[in-house]
Amino acid sequence: MRKSVFILAAVAVLAMCFSSCKPDDEIYNPKCKISKIWYYSNSDWDHPDVTFLYGKKGVLDSIRLDSTTTFSFEYNKDKTVSKIVNAQPDYTEVIDITYTDRLVDKMVYKVDDVVRKEIKFTRDEESTRITNVEETYDKEFYESFLYQKRSKLYNTFLGNADEVHDWMQRVNTKDLRVRCNKTVEYDPGKKEKYEDIAKIVESYPDLNQEVVREFTYDAETYNPYYGLQYAYADLSGYHIHNVLREEQVVRTNGIQTRNVVYTYNYSGENFINNKKYPRQFTRTSSENNIPRNIYILYVK
Repeated sequence: MRKSVFILAAVAVLAMCFSSCKPDDEIYNPKCKISKIWYYSNSDWDHPDVTFLYGKKGVLDSIRLDSTTTFSFEYNKDKTVSKIVNAQPDYTEVIDITYTDRLVDKMVYKVDDVVRKEIKFTRDEESTRITNVEETYDKEFYESFLYQKRSKLYNTFLGNADEVHDWMQRVNTKDLRVRCNKTVEYDPGKKEKYEDIAKIVESYPDLNQEVVREFTYDAETYNPYYGLQYAYADLSGYHIHNVLREEQVVRTNGIQTRNVVYTYNYSGENFINNKKYPRQFTRTSSENNIPRNIYILYVK
């Protein structure tokens, strides 16, 4: 299920202040942090859509979406994120994250202590990059209307609950556990670590559907989400450069049912360690040609 990088932006660069680690660790250290994010408009600079709140040592404590929604972060001793919590008066959302050798191997999304989604990762032994992802959903939760007010954390970090809901309406199986399998291929380029994703193939057996997404990149600008293991939506934390073009082809029962191209432009300059990070992201879809923008303010 595709999720726009614009929705995921609330998650970007949450932990860029972490200490440096061995090369295979998924803890990025470009020595920059995001302060605020605005979606789609720059008309109200006094009221950002996302605000990042840091502790005395510069480690992210929480992010605030609005007056009633704040996501809090808990950490392991090695400074990897162990838990993200959205505690509301009538429900609580939690994402639990586990690791092997400081590399994420599982994410579990819970609502009121009930597991609603599991994500399991398989990696290439040599490069340690993710090659396969298996998602398992609680069908009953997503096909009902429970998710509508209980998915802010999910929508920020894991995907688009509305898309999953639509999917569940078309699934005929009575099994409460529904699966999606993703195969990930990297562009080798000149880097041994294969750090830009060339293709993602998503298989939905209960829908008899396959989604193929292919990417090209802007080699001049760096992706501020890279290395954030919990920036899972769209796998935005797993490519080092910013996407210039994404083509998405959907096939149902072997017949193409959708073909859409997303193009991205980046402007503004924020240099960290001689690497350029953009201040503005613009995405345009071939389906409507309407540009969508986000604006990022970094901590000085």
